[in-house]
Amino acid sequence: MSLVQRIQDDLAAHGLAPLHRFGQNFMIDDRALAALVELAEAGPGVRCAEVGPGTGVLTERLLAAGATVLAVEIDAGLHRLLTAKLVPLGLHLVHGDALDGKQSLHPALAAFAAEPWRLASNLPYDVALPVILNAMAMPNPPARIAVTVQREAAQRLVSRPGDPAWGATACIAQAAGTPVLVRRLGPGSFFPPPRVDSAILGWSPKRPLPPGFPGFVRAVFAYRRKVLPGALRDAGCFAGATTAEVRAAVDSACRTAGLDPGRRLEDLAPDEMLALHAALTAAQAWADPAAPHHSH
Repeated sequence: MSLVQRIQDDLAAHGLAPLHRFGQNFMIDDRALAALVELAEAGPGVRCAEVGPGTGVLTERLLAAGATVLAVEIDAGLHRLLTAKLVPLGLHLVHGDALDGKQSLHPALAAFAAEPWRLASNLPYDVALPVILNAMAMPNPPARIAVTVQREAAQRLVSRPGDPAWGATACIAQAAGTPVLVRRLGPGSFFPPPRVDSAILGWSPKRPLPPGFPGFVRAVFAYRRKVLPGALRDAGCFAGATTAEVRAAVDSACRTAGLDPGRRLEDLAPDEMLALHAALTAAQAWADPAAPHHSH
């Protein structure tokens, strides 16, 4: 029996159909599924989180490899299907949204990440980048990310300064680790077929991100075409300072970070952005808006 027929039969047995509002395009490409399991390095003793398991075609392969799997599924019908099909085989299943607001993952995923873990998923397009970026920014990021995403999203994550796709998303991902576009997947790799190409994306960590760094990158990239003094001032650094004071403070921070203050914000490489953020934080010129404020 083909994989697409198995998926259709599983859905029919539970009175279900793919839901566009949840971005449900189920993977029917055996080679791609095997590539995800291999990329995640799933095996005995490995802990894998999966977002949007669908009917469980990747889940059962992760379990068969010997991995411990926590899956988060938002669809109540698919949650029932997986409860009957894979929970008896050891799947840890949570019904809910993988995103807990814009800046964090579901509490079950946060708890799972307290010990070494990996993220292996055929991600729904509309939550793919927030899930990936929030996972990368956790105090304990995944030791490996192995996911399918829209090809355009994968190309954005692996872009470099100077590329049209370069932006805050790529800078954050590459400051934290190394993303790799493993291979393209056509619409025929999924049921129902999406209107766009997909890709297998891998990522491995380099360093934990300093607190507030993702928010800083998003704020300054809103002024990406400006040279550093203007970009940093407009992003909210040096609040209340005069133009001359801003320029002097930027010159000082840039010297500390080893940067030319005449450069445009969008031309900075991830390591340079990390150095700039560290210099500004040390000079108390940038405060993370998401950080708790303590009154004295």
